[in-house]
Amino acid sequence: MKICVAQIQSLKGNIPVNIKNHLNQIKCAIDLNADIIVFPELSIINYEPESAKKYATNIKHSIFKPFEALANKGKITIGEGMPTLADDGINISMLIFSPNKERTIYSKTLLYDDELPFFVCGKNQPFLTIKGQKIALGICYETLQEEHFLKAKENNATIYIASVAKSKKGTDKAYAYFSTMAKQYSTPILMANAVGYCDNFVSNGHSAIWNKNGECVGQLNEQHQGLLIYDTISNSAEIHQPIIEIGQLSDLEAIFQLYSKGRKHLNNNGIYQWIKTYPTLAIIENDLKNKELYVLKSNTKIIGAICLSHQQEEAYQTINWQFNNIKALVIHRLVVHPKQLGKGYASIIMNFAEDFAKKQLCNTIRLDVFSKNLKAIKLYQNRDYITRGNIHFPGREEAFYAMEKEILID
Repeated sequence: MKICVAQIQSLKGNIPVNIKNHLNQIKCAIDLNADIIVFPELSIINYEPESAKKYATNIKHSIFKPFEALANKGKITIGEGMPTLADDGINISMLIFSPNKERTIYSKTLLYDDELPFFVCGKNQPFLTIKGQKIALGICYETLQEEHFLKAKENNATIYIASVAKSKKGTDKAYAYFSTMAKQYSTPILMANAVGYCDNFVSNGHSAIWNKNGECVGQLNEQHQGLLIYDTISNSAEIHQPIIEIGQLSDLEAIFQLYSKGRKHLNNNGIYQWIKTYPTLAIIENDLKNKELYVLKSNTKIIGAICLSHQQEEAYQTINWQFNNIKALVIHRLVVHPKQLGKGYASIIMNFAEDFAKKQLCNTIRLDVFSKNLKAIKLYQNRDYITRGNIHFPGREEAFYAMEKEILID
């Protein structure tokens, strides 16, 4: 069996965006043949106790239909965090979607003192049985309470999964505790932690897997989203964590091939935004020499790229930009490997670009997008980019839309 824990960054209360992020991660897990995927604590709304009452709902809500459909189609069990309504208050819950079964809920049975003003304890500790393995679930604070783990063992659990939202101090404590418990009870333990801001702290990532000997056989870093998969047969871990870094000249040929495959894919779909003379090897080499080209890697393999510079196309002078006199970051040549499309990688790259703009103290981002590339246009529109006019480039019959987004500096 393959068990997957997802390390993600959720946005406070932004349920549509968070759900989309979850679905993208689930699709990746399905591609990796995972049988179950578990997300961090309260992952759909982010760990925000003061906001939980506002968003609390029940598992039958229609917004969860895509998860049920994906569980059935991908033959995967999904566990995601959400506050739910109970007779006596609000629970911190994990919604569970199993293939062709009714939706179920596991609600946190032991609460941290700071959670008591906002939540009530759940009553039961259900278990999942998948491919002969009995899986116990725990949510954050209770996973570090020995009584919770012992109850799981009393019920013959063979795997323990902790869904958490922990700071560095919390992960340091969890690493020591989970290693000890895994070894003492010969039980593999997996931890799914969040990254980014949660409530009044920064969640520290470092999602990890401990085998039955208490050895950490796989972990993610503290900054990036990713998937960690434990194979119960081989007792090994797979790390799938996309990382963006500055491109190197030594990768020139690989990056050029990536752009060539991207161009071929667009042309095969009737989208002729890139032609034989663009982008050339010389253009990409120049991007690398100027240290303006960033690559997205997954398991050391380059699967995406983007050029970020302050150099604007000459044609941009014809556009009535709203922020003419303010320093602008310009996006050029965003590409994702055709086999990796639809998995949220373009959004990961755009998140990086917008964070980069803030660090560079840019108040606006500008780009141009081919008017026939409807998916790319939708990507930018969903991120609040506004069309300011049309541009025509040599060799293309159709126009490009000049788009712009204001970047608010913290």
